Amino acid sequence: MTTRNHLLLVISVLALATLACAMPGSGPQEPTGPVQITGTIPPIDITGGIDGIDVCAAIPKQVIESARGIPLVSSQPFGYYDTLGSVGCQYDFGKSADKEAFFGYVALTPASAYGEQPLYLNKDVSGIGDAAFFNNGADARQLWVKLGDKAALVVAFGDVPQEERVLALAKLVVAAIQR
Repeated sequence: MTTRNHLLLVISVLALATLACAMPGSGPQEPTGPVQITGTIPPIDITGGIDGIDVCAAIPKQVIESARGIPLVSSQPFGYYDTLGSVGCQYDFGKSADKEAFFGYVALTPASAYGEQPLYLNKDVSGIGDAAFFNNGADARQLWVKLGDKAALVVAFGDVPQEERVLALAKLVVAAIQR
């Protein structure tokens, strides 16, 4: 083989490898079908306040993965942005082949944070907590749930809105909270 043929062979192999890496299925994909969460969340006691609650430890990995519908890559403690006194967990579900980042978070905030959210495309939700609404937050479609005067819960999954999955997870979290 000549040098030119070797070069053409190498370029062809690289082009095929690039195409294979960019094909669907080379990363997580958005789940389809109804939400079926497996596992349970043990009681989360907020009678003494939310300070010190380890949300990452409180919600089992199996619950988070089944709620989101894709495997969890990692999780880490998360304070809800600039909200003092908040505790939460941030979840990384990896990236799709076209570099969409799949993420989520569950956080407990002081009760006052519920009424302080800048509202955008908000929609009231019934049947959970004392009051609840979906809202387009800075990074994702969020579900905010008021838990009396003790706390507020915020749950979100991204990169695309996941209202059904967020609501299913939030209902489990609210059911586990003892206030």
